[in-house]
Amino acid sequence: MNTAHADAARADAAHSHAIDQHGFAVAPAVLDADMVARCGDALDEVFEAEGDIAEARRWLTAAYRVAYMLPAKHSVFLDLCRPGRLTALAASVLGDECVLAGFNGQSMIPGGEGQPLHRDHAVQTPGVTLYLHSVVALDRFSMANGATRLVPGSHRDVLPGAEPASMESHARHVELEPGDAVVFDATCVHAGSANTSTRPRRALHVFFARRWLQPHWDFPGSLRPHDVDGLDDERRRLLGFGNVPARYDHAARRSFGYGWG
Repeated sequence: MNTAHADAARADAAHSHAIDQHGFAVAPAVLDADMVARCGDALDEVFEAEGDIAEARRWLTAAYRVAYMLPAKHSVFLDLCRPGRLTALAASVLGDECVLAGFNGQSMIPGGEGQPLHRDHAVQTPGVTLYLHSVVALDRFSMANGATRLVPGSHRDVLPGAEPASMESHARHVELEPGDAVVFDATCVHAGSANTSTRPRRALHVFFARRWLQPHWDFPGSLRPHDVDGLDDERRRLLGFGNVPARYDHAARRSFGYGWG
């Protein structure tokens, strides 16, 4: 293992430990400056293309603008669905066979409201992270423009019986530079804060799951055939192709599926 790989492995181990102990970790520079710019432009294109339906679909609210399943909507995002810093970090938490569960884009709108504190998954399994949520900053995150806030330890129910809304005094704002990510157990209580600035605060929301869990989105069913044709085996695995329950074939008298004979 060369020095760069060794350093990355140590960083992933430290982030994995922080997520286990506190529910979240900050991973610097998971995207370089060029990719941040490309993603920002691509997200703006998707927002513009969906402008006629966003409000009706409730993709535009008083707090945020969201676009779902970005890899199916723009080639820049599909190109990110490959091994890299973020997938390596996810694998250090969820195992090497983890898959993408979702890939969305969100902007806290200028002068908009903040989100209420919430969990992406309500059922906690203390000590075992099942789903991992990564918020990758495309603009600088500050308290003024709607930085994500999280409640440390809430993935372990440090305030037994408390509803997320009652945890506001324990929430911590996470300020990020463009390209940085805050990565957290999806049961960790969190929210996007009110953007009091005059500019959007954009981010990618990339979700990972253990292979045997149901993802949020069906990537194989959402991607167009010409997009699928260019995927190699590792990218297909990451996107969940072939990741279906085993089935029994009576004629062949055998089972077909991942890990079954």
